[in-house]
Amino acid sequence: GGSKRIVSNSSNAETTDVNRLTSFDTGGFTLGTDGDCNGDGKDFVAWCFKANGGTTSSNTDGTITSTVQANTDAGFSIVKYVGNGSASQTYGHGLGVKPDMIITKELDSATYAWTVWHKDLTSDNYFLKLNASDAQGDGLGTAFNSGISSSVVGIGNSGQVNKNSSNYISYCFADIDGFSKIGSYTGNGSNDGPIVETGFEPAFVMIKDASEAHSWTIHDNARDTTNPRKKYVLPSASNVEAADLNGINFYSNGFQLLDDYQYYNKSGNTYIYIAFAADPDTEAPT
Repeated sequence: GGSKRIVSNSSNAETTDVNRLTSFDTGGFTLGTDGDCNGDGKDFVAWCFKANGGTTSSNTDGTITSTVQANTDAGFSIVKYVGNGSASQTYGHGLGVKPDMIITKELDSATYAWTVWHKDLTSDNYFLKLNASDAQGDGLGTAFNSGISSSVVGIGNSGQVNKNSSNYISYCFADIDGFSKIGSYTGNGSNDGPIVETGFEPAFVMIKDASEAHSWTIHDNARDTTNPRKKYVLPSASNVEAADLNGINFYSNGFQLLDDYQYYNKSGNTYIYIAFAADPDTEAPT
């Protein structure tokens, strides 16, 4: 529901706050009076993904029954499940294709970080943390495992994803031609950085260095309407928006890094990304 809150730069448990986002509406959302989301005179940015209009279904594809909202046209699903603490478990994700990226958070405590699986990490057992700058880590099969398929997500008995009786939320994403792209590139350490092909002009790009401990970054076309897109925020920190780097360019078929900064273009490092299109002249997937 609208009053339930988790924070990307913190491992804190889910909280209830009726003064922040108060409801999800047909055409958007309604805000309360809290300054963190509706401070007088402050600028805010929001990235919104449509799942299934609030309609959930019980999914029994895995060994753990999940509650799913899925928008298969947009390659996006929201999954809630209760862990059982056992090894070699699965839960259904509802996408109908294998996810390319999964972001999971345990809701009941502050013990466990946000856990991010991405198809281009070194192994299916590896993961990143959305609320931290850590490089990819080896879960040794206790977090995600090779059981990720077109119907289920394979997990182990790590508390990150499967503590007994704990509630979890997962956001699952899959590539959709012309709308979303989930991939990786290798940094070249130059201000004339790699050109990354997505097949569409991005509206949103989130990047993370998988090789070393550097922050996540988010660029979008709402805060920067023309190239270069210099303004970025860090989902792993509460820092204000910054624009101290050369930024990135959005092109009709992808994006280019314009800075050698370690956040997204250190020579030889592997960077993972997720990008979305939102051309106002083109009807987005429903």
